[in-house]
Amino acid sequence: MTTEAHPASAAARSRRARATRAGAIGNFIEFYDFTLYGFFAITISQQFFPAFSSQAALLATFAVYGGSFVMRPVGAIVFGHVADRWGRKRALLIAVVLMSISTAAIGLLPGYAAIGVGAPLLLLLCRLAQAFSAGGEQSGSYVLVIEHSPVGERGRNGSWLVLSVMAGVMGGALLSLLMSSVTTKAQMDAWGWRVPFLIGIPLGLLGLYLRMKLQESETYRAAAAEVERAGRRHIPLVQAFRTVRREMFTLFAWIGIVSLSGYMLIGFMVTLMVKFEGYTMSEALLVMALAFLIAMPAVHYVCRLSDRLSRKVFAAGLALGLVIWTVPAFLLVGQGPVAATLAIAVYIVFVYPMNLAAGFAVVELFPVDVRASASALPYQLGFALFGGTASLVATWLVSTFDSVAPAYYVAVVALAEVFVAWKLLPDAREMAVVTGAGDEIKTLPGRPAAGVQPEVVREES
Repeated sequence: MTTEAHPASAAARSRRARATRAGAIGNFIEFYDFTLYGFFAITISQQFFPAFSSQAALLATFAVYGGSFVMRPVGAIVFGHVADRWGRKRALLIAVVLMSISTAAIGLLPGYAAIGVGAPLLLLLCRLAQAFSAGGEQSGSYVLVIEHSPVGERGRNGSWLVLSVMAGVMGGALLSLLMSSVTTKAQMDAWGWRVPFLIGIPLGLLGLYLRMKLQESETYRAAAAEVERAGRRHIPLVQAFRTVRREMFTLFAWIGIVSLSGYMLIGFMVTLMVKFEGYTMSEALLVMALAFLIAMPAVHYVCRLSDRLSRKVFAAGLALGLVIWTVPAFLLVGQGPVAATLAIAVYIVFVYPMNLAAGFAVVELFPVDVRASASALPYQLGFALFGGTASLVATWLVSTFDSVAPAYYVAVVALAEVFVAWKLLPDAREMAVVTGAGDEIKTLPGRPAAGVQPEVVREES
């Protein structure tokens, strides 16, 4: 049995700890960086699209937000190939550096008043770079951490990735709130909104430091050695389409609700509260920050609980909870800050553990030698199709119908995902396997055969 399957040594525990920290800091940076745009959407629309009416400017801002998502699948292809061919560490190092640089660049951009149409074009370029790097970060961090983890500890270790995502969003909200509190409206428009983006530079340096200390998992090293021994230098993504097409579709389908529900929250909720429900920016940001703070302990518990449940029960239960709660949550957002905070906190408890269910699928659906490529592309296609359009579709729905209309959209998709979770997602698997020369899957030498494992694995040190 592998070291990863039975964590018997201090060295193995140390490797897992380093992998978890490195994956978590990358997720924190990505979601801090990427969600600032949603929090400052109204200010950005005034700075980069002033010639439009306020509503048209907001739609244009969200069009840039959603349009940048087309680069996520491109990033997924590139970073997935790098991760499968040359290692998870190298891909994640490049991703965190690029995300930080492109985020800081947004904070340095001149506005429309200074350079005219060049301003929104440069904004789009920075967003495209952010999206490209995100294409290698999200699924890649789950591959890194869960690949280091034995089956019975994947929920515990993966929970820190989920919490780091939430911390990134909360950190962005708190810093945005601080800037809106200590600056006047004129100061915020002139320079205040730029400060949170510029903090991407020191965060990127921290991420680079932690990821430089990474080691590849034993499972990945064994798979790379087996591919080398067999004399096969296949293109991982092409090999994935030959061998695990159905599994790629399964992940794409599940990511639909993960990305839609998540980006409806971090990409649109502040705009909903300020633009359509009469909140001030400070009130909306405080509601978001408090909701994340309240929800974090519950999300951590739910993620840890996943080690004691089947994957299907865990994922289907979350999707069903979202079906039931989304419409009431949106209704309560219109009832004042206290009701909105509690409503969003409960919504978060259903939404964010879904990321962990996706992380399980990233590892447990795919053979090691094509894992990063096979998971990254459907993962990012799902985010592009559902997450990238969430803010734009939600703004149109609210403008056309009412402020609750986006909730029905989320609830309908969540209902479909109950079926996906129950029928298509796998239960826990070791998946220490590689693809063969044909369409077969082969167990790595000296590794346990892939297959369904007990839902709870007791380990002895």
